[in-house]
Amino acid sequence: MSTRWIFIRPKEPLIIGRVKPKTNFIGTMDYIPGRILRGAYAEWLISRGETHRIIDAVDGVLFGNFLPTALWGKIDYVSPFLLSMLTCKLEDGFKTEPHDENRGHGVVDTLLPRLCCSLLKKSGAALSVPFSILCQSIKDKDEEEIKQTPCNSRMEPASGFFSSQRKNNTQRYIKTRLRYYSQTRAALSRYRQSAFEGMLYTATAISPLLEDPEKKYGDDADLAFTGRIQGPEEKVDEIVEALNGRSIGSMNTRGYGRICCEDESIRIPPLEDRLRRFNETLKELWQDLKRLCSSQSIPEQPVGLYFSVDLLAPGIFRDEHGLPTLVPTLKIRGKPLKPVFCMTRPDFAGGWSGAWGLPKETALAAKMGSSFVFCWDGSKDDLLADLERIESEGISDERRDEGYGECLVCHPFHEEVNER
Repeated sequence: MSTRWIFIRPKEPLIIGRVKPKTNFIGTMDYIPGRILRGAYAEWLISRGETHRIIDAVDGVLFGNFLPTALWGKIDYVSPFLLSMLTCKLEDGFKTEPHDENRGHGVVDTLLPRLCCSLLKKSGAALSVPFSILCQSIKDKDEEEIKQTPCNSRMEPASGFFSSQRKNNTQRYIKTRLRYYSQTRAALSRYRQSAFEGMLYTATAISPLLEDPEKKYGDDADLAFTGRIQGPEEKVDEIVEALNGRSIGSMNTRGYGRICCEDESIRIPPLEDRLRRFNETLKELWQDLKRLCSSQSIPEQPVGLYFSVDLLAPGIFRDEHGLPTLVPTLKIRGKPLKPVFCMTRPDFAGGWSGAWGLPKETALAAKMGSSFVFCWDGSKDDLLADLERIESEGISDERRDEGYGECLVCHPFHEEVNER
C-alpha cells in the first residue's frame, strides 16, 4: 500500500456540489470530498473507453478528503476546526496570523480540560467552582498608564479550516479564508436550445485567488487543497495522472473546475509522540484541577492510557444492532472499545452519482471535527499497532473509500490548552 500526500491547485473557480437551498442558487462546499475525486477518475476511464476497468481500478483505493489552505510556508498539517476549539467572541482568530488585520485573541482547545473535569467527577471529586472558559488574552486598558487586563470575553466555537505551517523555524496557525466568485447566468432550455424568459440562476464558486501576504507564489498559486490517496502504488500513480489537468465538480464545460496535482510531504508528528504528549498534558491538567476539588480520595493521576480519535470528515456509525449512532465503537486487539468522553454533533452523508444520474442514499453521520476519547488499560505497543491501522483506514462503518470516517489520532492541537 502506498500513501501519497498531494496538493490540488485550482486553475479555475471550483463548484463542489452540495444541497441547494433554492433551485436558482448553486453553492459550493469548502473542501473537496474523496468521492468527487473518485468520480473524476471514473470519468477519465470512461473517456478512454475503459469502462470495464472502473470496479477493479478503484478496488482497494481510499480517496481522502482534500482540505483548503493558503500557502505561507512548509505545511505540517491541514485540519477542520475541531468542535473542542474555542475562540474569543469579540476578537476571533489566531494570534499568529500573517496579516495584522486577521489576528485575534487566540484559539484554545478544550477537549483535555473537559475530559479531565469529567474524569475527576467520576472519581468522586466535587469542583468548588463552575467550569467556565473565558478569553484570557491581555489587552491594553489605557495606553498612557500602560495598564493591562484580561479580555474576559465569552469564547465561542470556531468554524472552517486551519493549518499549521513553518517558515524560518517559526510555526504559525493560519485560518483558511476562502474567497468566492459569483456569476449570474440565464437558464437554458434543453429542448429549445435557447434561454428561458425571466429565468436566471447564480453560481457561487471558490476563487483560485487568495491574498498572499508576501506575494511569494504570485496571484494564481496560493490556494491549495491538501489530502491523501492510499492504495497499490501503480493505481495511485495512475489516479494522480488522471486527475492532473482534469476538471472536477460542477459546470466543467463553462470554465469551472480545472485543477493540477503535485506531490507534497506533510509533517504530522509521529503517532507515538502525539499519544505521549496527549497523556502528559492530561496529567498536568489533572494536577491543576485536583487543587480545586474538595474530595481528598482522588487518584494522583488518571488511570489508564487515553487517546482521542478526531474526525477529518463526517463518519457513518452503526451500533451493535445495526442502527445509526453518533458514537463509534473501535476494535482494539479484537475487543470492542467505546468512548469515555466525546464532543460531536449530527450531520448527514449524501452525494450524487454522476454515473447513475441519481442521488446517493443519505445517512446520519457524526460531524466533521468531532472528537472521541477512549481509555486503554493494556500495553502501549499493542495499542499503537491498532491506532496506526485506524488512522490509515478511517473509522466509518460505511463508505470509507469515499473519504467518510477519515481521522487523526490524538490531534496535535489538543495540546494547545492556552490561546495560540
